[in-house]
Amino acid sequence: MKKVLWLAALLVAGLPASAQQTTDNAKKAVPMQKVKVVGKSAKTLEQVKAEQDAKTAFIGQQFTDFEMADTEGKMHKLSEYVGKGRWVLVDFWASWCGPCRAEMPHVTAAYQKYHTKGLDVVGISFDSKKDAWLNAIQALNMPWINLSDLKAWDCLGGKIYKVNSIPDNLLIDPQGKIVARGLRGEALQAKLQEVLGE
Repeated sequence: MKKVLWLAALLVAGLPASAQQTTDNAKKAVPMQKVKVVGKSAKTLEQVKAEQDAKTAFIGQQFTDFEMADTEGKMHKLSEYVGKGRWVLVDFWASWCGPCRAEMPHVTAAYQKYHTKGLDVVGISFDSKKDAWLNAIQALNMPWINLSDLKAWDCLGGKIYKVNSIPDNLLIDPQGKIVARGLRGEALQAKLQEVLGE
């Protein structure tokens, strides 16, 4: 489990003119705010909660359709794969994303184990360079449908589902309802075992 470091932040405006002002200002000090430090960036609890709320807002809803090109340039709608009686993992990733590449063996293992039991994967790439995207698909052994508009962070699917970091994913049930998001590693395997069995 990752260690989370909590810091207190205090905003101070201006220098007091007297000791009395120092005491008065201390009494009126801005309340301390907890900050979550992730890597080299810090986010307030409100920012972290807002991001989590945006992502979980989709759980329980029907999927939203969009259209992107496959590796050969042919356009496909998400609805060609979702809501057709099979479970679908929509996997947001990019060839340049180290954590995505590290997560891909888990996605591949899930696909190999559960594809015959009713699981499909649709890869949605945040790449901007087609060669890098195609090479990564081959190198990472991704036999499922892969789509991209090659617009990096302006990726249509990413915008619709408010993807602000990758890897990310959506697990969608056979009727097209989003049931989980952000499943990685053991959590992905556990959820698939729950819905598809051993």
